[in-house]
Amino acid sequence: MILTAAFLLAYAGFAGLCVSMTRHQVETVGRRLAPREQTLAKASGGAGLGAAFICAVVAEGWRFGSVLWSGIIMLAALALTLLLAYRPRTAARFAAVSAYFAPLLVAAWALVTFIEA
Repeated sequence: MILTAAFLLAYAGFAGLCVSMTRHQVETVGRRLAPREQTLAKASGGAGLGAAFICAVVAEGWRFGSVLWSGIIMLAALALTLLLAYRPRTAARFAAVSAYFAPLLVAAWALVTFIEA
């Protein structure tokens, strides 16, 4: 469950970094972003990737978690790249859905883990 959340966070993070680039703004969002919005998109993208790293390390420990995170971000980048090529608006919508459901999955995982213990 937490690894799914890590994937969703990584996807949302890469989408945030993608939207912060002027090249992809019109095709994903439909308009050019203001400089402040671009900075916010970059920051949220980095935060999403960092949160995905934390999820992977919590799930599998330092040794395997960082390796797992590398694989997760590769899959998330591939999914975003394929969606951007064919359905850019869908890529942005999926990023919003990912950013919404990832914290819910982390909270559900935490509840199950701490109730079990």
